[in-house]
Amino acid sequence: MAIFPQGLTNVDQRCNAGERRVLQALKRHLEDDCLVWHNVPIGPRARQPDFVVLSPRQGVLLLEVKDWRRTTLAAATRDRVELSTARGPVTEANPLRQARDYALELVDVMRRDAALVHGEGPFCGKLLFPYGWGVAFARLTLAEVAGSDFGEVFPAHQVLMRDDLEETVDTGAFQRRLWGLFTISYPHTLTLPQRDRIRWHLFPELRVQAQAALEFADTGGAAPALPDLLQVMDLQQEQIARTLGEGHRVIHGAAGSGKTMILIYRAQHLAAAARPGQPVLVLCFNRTLADRITFQLRQRGVDERVQVRTFHSWCQDMMNSYQLQVPPTPDRDEWYGQLVRTVERALETGFVPGGQYTALLVDEAHDFEDAWLRMAVRLVDPATNSLLVLYDDAQSIYRKKRRTFNFANVGIEARGRTSILRMNYRNTAEVLALAVHCAQGLLEEAEERGALREEGEIPLVQPASAGRRGALPALVQARDEREEADLLAERVERAHAAGLPLQDMAVLCRARFLLRPIEAALARRKIAVQSMNSQAFRRFDWQRPSVKLLTMHSAKGLEFPLVFVAGLQALPMRNEALDDEARLLYVAMTRATHELVLSAHGTSAIVERVRESLAEISRRFARQGA
Repeated sequence: MAIFPQGLTNVDQRCNAGERRVLQALKRHLEDDCLVWHNVPIGPRARQPDFVVLSPRQGVLLLEVKDWRRTTLAAATRDRVELSTARGPVTEANPLRQARDYALELVDVMRRDAALVHGEGPFCGKLLFPYGWGVAFARLTLAEVAGSDFGEVFPAHQVLMRDDLEETVDTGAFQRRLWGLFTISYPHTLTLPQRDRIRWHLFPELRVQAQAALEFADTGGAAPALPDLLQVMDLQQEQIARTLGEGHRVIHGAAGSGKTMILIYRAQHLAAAARPGQPVLVLCFNRTLADRITFQLRQRGVDERVQVRTFHSWCQDMMNSYQLQVPPTPDRDEWYGQLVRTVERALETGFVPGGQYTALLVDEAHDFEDAWLRMAVRLVDPATNSLLVLYDDAQSIYRKKRRTFNFANVGIEARGRTSILRMNYRNTAEVLALAVHCAQGLLEEAEERGALREEGEIPLVQPASAGRRGALPALVQARDEREEADLLAERVERAHAAGLPLQDMAVLCRARFLLRPIEAALARRKIAVQSMNSQAFRRFDWQRPSVKLLTMHSAKGLEFPLVFVAGLQALPMRNEALDDEARLLYVAMTRATHELVLSAHGTSAIVERVRESLAEISRRFARQGA
């Protein structure tokens, strides 16, 4: 059976009678490597054909479906169809012309992708794969249109009739009719990367970054470099994103598995139904991630109907809006604790109203206290009950004690609505291998426990590499902090000279004071930076070309093609457990999508662990390459 990324049941419920007849025929007769979408916006102009079929052997097919009766169809031309209805005469666009225009528009876009066209030979510049379009007349039979001029406007090789959709039709006959709709047809089998690139063009909402909607005119007509596997949802991610319904939902995902990407897709979808008086709320723990999510949503055209806050900034919003009194205290952590308790009491008594939000999405929920999650449940409008929680206990870096609870204990009822993402797409195999090896026993629990003892129990997800290869991570060791900073600044300068934008690089340190010498070294080379160590720092300007300097904690949830993790000699920090610092290092290293450089100007237990792990994975990859 074909794969329906929107969920077969969901599609069936959305179909009218004619579409449902076509859906059932596609379900019966297509192989399990075909993908079928129903009534979703495609391409740069968000066209909505009734069905899109992507076959690795046949190519891309667009189908319009009409449930017209013979008595309804009054007249037709190449461009228009006149219908006789109970309301009187109605004129509609010719569905065959409509499907053709949609298909050719997509072909024009995809032909500008060098990876999807012939680079030489007689077909140079033409698509590698076939494409086609057609109309399915789900109610009309061949006998009903026999002897008319129907075939002049709707040629037999470009339409499916009810006769083709009957349950008695065998699979071979149906496939011959369906694939016969292809206007351009020749042998070619699409590779998985080619299929992902086609999906990238078909569905802009599946792209990781909105700015990936490139303007080809800016490149002088040449095809620009387009995203690789990292920058488009994989099929499992797409299926989860498209099938998220109402109610409580939980996604457990390893680092780099696309949790935040799904959250952004979901927020974008929910924004259409939200009202200014009852917006969608996104909560996370750290401010840098909140700012980044806000930036990505605004890039996608999502307005203030989706609000992004850290949990504590949301509490401050409630304090200010409802004039809550929080006793002053010189200790910041103690004041934040009192703030949360004050808002919690106000929420319980109804002074702060519950159900304020159309939907609530919680990113990095593993950093939330139990009480915060109980509060989150109260915030969702009971009419929608729409709550999405993203979780990865392996990245829990703000908690001193590992969590041992299930979601039902905090009021999150996600039984039967929990998904697990294991595949890591963010990191190269080399970066992920080093991060996991340095974490040592951090992720072993996932294998020891096997299947969850009961649904709702917190799993520790072991990441699996998608197999994308890259350079081995490097360990730079210096005599003092100035030499370390200069060596890193030299690498930044070299990478930028080779064409890597400054905004694609980040330097991570355990504490802000460790950023100072690196900031100075970059300034000496006149390299633009934005640093959390700056006294005037409030938030990053994500559009400004600059290297980002931030703490390991603040980097959580972010990613950059080139990441420097500096000052490792400071780990573990005083009074911090080695395992907790190893967990933090795991999070820091998995921020790198392509290249990772670690550095130190001294030694420590973490430096030694990195050196030993790097030697081990170097031997491992050398054996694989032998």
